[in-house]
Amino acid sequence: MMTNTTVDELIGRSNRLGAEPKNTNYAGGNTSAKGREVDPVTGEAVELVWVKGSGGDLGTLKPGGLAVLRLDRLRSLVGVYPGLPPV
Repeated sequence: MMTNTTVDELIGRSNRLGAEPKNTNYAGGNTSAKGREVDPVTGEAVELVWVKGSGGDLGTLKPGGLAVLRLDRLRSLVGVYPGLPPV
């Protein structure tokens, strides 16, 4: 089984934050981390971001509770969706 230090560290930080009720409410808070992994299809290193969104408990978060997104794909959205026009 392959380990990912970025994910392991994110889980550890999230669990510590979630374990302290003074820091967060149950199932509250969002955490994320950026890192690099090898794309299993191309064999090239890619930048990723792992995100724990709303609705899951920080104190019991496991790797399966994270969304994994490719940063190059997110950045390319700027050309597709430039955002809302100024008000």
